[in-house]
Amino acid sequence: MTAYKLFEGAVAEVSTAHFHADRGRAAHLEQELHRPRLMHASQLATYAIGLADIQGLPATVSDLGCGDGGLLSLLHDRPDVRAWGYDFCPANAAGWEERRVEASFLDVFGKDRARVVLGSVTVVTEVLEHLTNPYEAVRWIGGSSKFIVASSPWDEHPGAHDECHAWAFDMDGYRELLGQGGYRLLRHYEVGRFQLALGMRG
Repeated sequence: MTAYKLFEGAVAEVSTAHFHADRGRAAHLEQELHRPRLMHASQLATYAIGLADIQGLPATVSDLGCGDGGLLSLLHDRPDVRAWGYDFCPANAAGWEERRVEASFLDVFGKDRARVVLGSVTVVTEVLEHLTNPYEAVRWIGGSSKFIVASSPWDEHPGAHDECHAWAFDMDGYRELLGQGGYRLLRHYEVGRFQLALGMRG
């Protein structure tokens, strides 16, 4: 198991609303690097919705750090599913109206966490590696969401990583991260340089 903390001090600057205030729109659905992992994440979310239905749980999906709503837009063909998202980068809000998705401007893992509503399925794609404490975040999600869909790079380490990332996880490290939050992995695989995971509590 390998997980690397990539910042010094108590708070990762890259995790703050201040850091993201002037960043550009995250139109990942249209980007060659990110589109495949978003497509896979939407498929995992759809599979989790089916499992939730079998267990008598609501067909609800919360996307934390939803960017400009790309993944949420992929769930449009499921009218039986209510999906919503949150993000704190102002530039992403333009995409919510364009993609006709439900999203709110909130600092999910900071001052606004008490206002966040989690679904039966919670999505955190390219999010956990940005947080000061991803372990606590997964435990918090696990307190409300039966399923988690997550993605992060699998190939980063202290010598080579995105400057906006606070943590790096190999495959075993990611499994431990989700596992300590109570999630048993049903799917975990590579898509390019990203790892995709679907976990279920219990």
